[in-house]
Amino acid sequence: MTSRVEALGKAGVLTEALPYIRTYRGQTVVVKIGGQALDDPRLAAVVADDLALLALVGIKLVVVHGGGPQVSAAMAQAGIEPAFVAGLRVTDAESMEIVRRVLIGSINSDLVARLNAAGLSGVGLSGVDGGLLEVETTLGPGGEELGLVGKVTAVDRSLVESLLADDRTPVIATVAPDASGVVHNVNADAAAGAIAAAIGAAKLVYLTNVEGLYSDFGDTDSLVSELKLADLEGMLSGLSAGMRPKAASVVHALGAGVGKAHILDGRVEHALLLEVFTDEGIGTQVLPC
Repeated sequence: MTSRVEALGKAGVLTEALPYIRTYRGQTVVVKIGGQALDDPRLAAVVADDLALLALVGIKLVVVHGGGPQVSAAMAQAGIEPAFVAGLRVTDAESMEIVRRVLIGSINSDLVARLNAAGLSGVGLSGVDGGLLEVETTLGPGGEELGLVGKVTAVDRSLVESLLADDRTPVIATVAPDASGVVHNVNADAAAGAIAAAIGAAKLVYLTNVEGLYSDFGDTDSLVSELKLADLEGMLSGLSAGMRPKAASVVHALGAGVGKAHILDGRVEHALLLEVFTDEGIGTQVLPC
């Protein structure tokens, strides 16, 4: 039987969450889930339950997912050595077929099934579907050739908004065509930022495999709990290759009117709930000003 102290503690948690529920009820939150969280069935189940709870209290969700580890594993099985430039995967035509197969055929369908089992009404999409995303071929920061890697140039928000209006949860795999219809690999962090900006999301949340943003990469004591958009812009050039696409997409999203952004450690159970519904939060919060 639950003791009085335990019951009061649970009541305190609910009381603390109430103002946040009121604030975000009816608002849209874009959540980007990294491939590391999806690679662990236990963590994936926790994330699915957390998302279902957010939806249950009236928060509209858009889920964007990565799949880097899974794509790299599939490439290795095919005898292809993964290569990266500034956090972006070099993607030739053969690699692109593997990206499509893993992201759309495996991860997206599995994630939709998991979210639906948790009580959501998930709908699997990619940037190809309904003209959701359009991209142009991009280069690395030093002009390096990346192959079929795309930068988002347009988002047709109507498909996402129609699903949200129907109380459904879009679950988006980040492959998308250019103007000629050639399908490209799109960095999931950048895609999440572009989608959040296009739909005017209240929050943009990244579930990743680090505690948050470090002012000195490698020094765990340099975790930044909160900073302003202008400060993040000043840090971009000094960030690690893995963090730079996330930070750049946060800059784009907040500059376009997204309310705030969070970079969280998806390996921490219920990280999403702790950030959204508690006073302390975890990870790094970025505010517009």
